[in-house]
Amino acid sequence: MIQLRNIHKSFGNHHVLRGVNLTVQDGEVVSIIGASGSGKSTFLRTINFLEPADEGEIILNDLSVDAAKASKEDILKLRRNTAMVFQSYNLLRHRTALENVMEALVVVQKKSKQEAREIALRELNRVGLSDRTGYYPHQLSGGQQQRVGIARALAIRPEVMLFDEPTSALDPEMVGGVLDVIESIAKEGMTMIIVTHEMNFARDVSDQVAFFDEGVIRELGTPDEIFLHTREERTKQFLQRITR
Repeated sequence: MIQLRNIHKSFGNHHVLRGVNLTVQDGEVVSIIGASGSGKSTFLRTINFLEPADEGEIILNDLSVDAAKASKEDILKLRRNTAMVFQSYNLLRHRTALENVMEALVVVQKKSKQEAREIALRELNRVGLSDRTGYYPHQLSGGQQQRVGIARALAIRPEVMLFDEPTSALDPEMVGGVLDVIESIAKEGMTMIIVTHEMNFARDVSDQVAFFDEGVIRELGTPDEIFLHTREERTKQFLQRITR
């Protein structure tokens, strides 16, 4: 289980996150939706200190971290147990797909190259890229690069996977393949927090959906509660605008 309690973040005078609270049980998928600039991605990045929060508490299983007082050791423990899949792939350009997945296993986890290779091959096969292991990023489509990114995240065996708009940089015809991979991983019981603009996907894959607005979770509920029985007027306005 991961809990985020009273998370605050400001950039100068701009109070981006205003006391966000969220609990995700083991094996749950939570999708975060909302307008651009509502704080969704910033919130996701505070979880593993890619963007340190100014205030709040992050609890992952038995680890409890005060965001304002986190030690390097605390941050390292969080990062070892969470994995981020970014919008823009962030692959090493001069490494093959296999080498990209192996990198953290060898450099961070200190695994032997043989063990790292075996893990990387398994995870690339899991995302449907067993025939692209020797390809460099420029030889792969955007969707394939994103699947390498997912394999890289899976390889470290995280407790929680964090997805920051994983399809936003893809051409429309590539979106479905990436979403299918994420959904298949969700069905295996991986705990996930997903920032997404794909409403149908959020409705289909999620246990909970959180609607972000002006730095707070304005509404949280099951997909049916959010999409079919919306309570908050602001949520209704957002959904009406994007589903026209």
